[in-house]
Amino acid sequence: MQRPKSLIRKHRLTVMLATGFFALAAFFGLGTTDAHADRWEVFDQGEHLFFPEGPVEVDGVVMVPLRSIAERFGYTFVSVDNKAIVLKDAKGYKAVIRLGTKTALLDVDGGTKTQLMAQIPRNYNGTWFIDLALAGALGGQGHSVLPGTNLIQLRPVAGDAKAKLDSQYWFNFNVKGETVSVDNQGQEHLKTPYAAVHDFGYEELIPVKKSGYTAGFMNRSGELAIDAPHYQLGQFSEGLAWFKDLVKTETGGITVKMGYINRAGKVVIPAIYNRASDFSDGLAKVSGSKTFYIDHNGKTVIRAVTGLQNSEPFSNGLAAVTVRTTSAGKSVIRTGFINTKGKWAIKPIYDYASSFSEGIATATVNGKSGLIDTKGNWIVKPKYSGGSGFIGQFHDGYILLTISGKYDYTYRLVDAKGNIITVPGAGQIAGFGDGIVSYFGDTGMGFMNPAGEVIVKPAYSYVWNYTAGAGKAFVDLNNDNEYSAYLINKAGEVVWSAE
Repeated sequence: MQRPKSLIRKHRLTVMLATGFFALAAFFGLGTTDAHADRWEVFDQGEHLFFPEGPVEVDGVVMVPLRSIAERFGYTFVSVDNKAIVLKDAKGYKAVIRLGTKTALLDVDGGTKTQLMAQIPRNYNGTWFIDLALAGALGGQGHSVLPGTNLIQLRPVAGDAKAKLDSQYWFNFNVKGETVSVDNQGQEHLKTPYAAVHDFGYEELIPVKKSGYTAGFMNRSGELAIDAPHYQLGQFSEGLAWFKDLVKTETGGITVKMGYINRAGKVVIPAIYNRASDFSDGLAKVSGSKTFYIDHNGKTVIRAVTGLQNSEPFSNGLAAVTVRTTSAGKSVIRTGFINTKGKWAIKPIYDYASSFSEGIATATVNGKSGLIDTKGNWIVKPKYSGGSGFIGQFHDGYILLTISGKYDYTYRLVDAKGNIITVPGAGQIAGFGDGIVSYFGDTGMGFMNPAGEVIVKPAYSYVWNYTAGAGKAFVDLNNDNEYSAYLINKAGEVVWSAE
């Protein structure tokens, strides 16, 4: 890698990891790392499909809007009633989707075949959703998921599919008062005065502000596709984004109420909640006088849990829920996990537990922490306490473990089997992403793989880890408090610079 000419300042380990990226993000307006790269994205022949709502994951089954898929494949609607939806293509072939069942009948050359679905069709906000098995069958070529990603292909694209789909991942930078959108090859696609809080990622619409105030949702052409002058807007999750409105109270005061809007700009769930979270696994946690979970229609699916103290959104089909319960005749507060039916999947026995990510969660018992799987089995038995323990969530195959020494801390990686990974030559590691480890060297921060092979020599004041899927990382040189942001690839080459 050719090293940029800017001078390198000595890093300070105690503040770099905690504050470095956030200072850089505030200065440049970098999109946050939560660009929803972990959520399902559907492509057909290499084109990202823009759905008014969805994809929605229901009990592990990904479901997509029928109309969007059917019209994409040349079908028209013949009839819709409470028993079936009938489609017909240009050749006159029919598709009959039996509502309330997991079967559909598809005309093919030589007759009719029965197509099985993993979930019955669902209706959300007037739109019918079907599972990917039927969506792929309507396209005639099935569907596939690119290994190690959340990228779904219906009809495949020629060549290197992953590279072509990843090229549609956009990073956002705030440079001199403008939002600059850059793809993973470093090509600039958009400059706009709207201020973006998040990366585009694979999304087609993102919430933006103008002059410090919420404006609405901007598309990839830089246009305000949805003029939504709400107090605040969230990102889309499963095709719905929360919004906040300021509402007058009966006493003449002002309170905040939250609801949901879809990508067509329609308010599908009115602002009636005090708090509302992103949708995941088809459900969202909301709060009024009590906390409960709703589906895309705003229907209450899981009522308030008895003794509830705290709860989290769903992840991997489970939600961490903390309740007041009884243990050995004493009233105690414990955390467990409920499933999407509201039943205890893992009993509340933990002092603390994080949300699941990649099928693994941290859990603490008697003041000692370990790792559990989605059945509640220990992957790493609870043994870390004091200053030692797991940091953050499991992602990209690892979780970060801090081990407290007499005077300092040592960071290690732990894999999905609970093995502690020592990265040769890394010294003090800082984090990881997309299979790449960031670490502290004598001359700054750099990157290496878990085998200890240096990918980017330690030459940067601050780094942020590689983005899974896009294969790029933010790095920075800081000279006398002047920031210089770069986007680098896995060869350590600068593909874009803010300068």
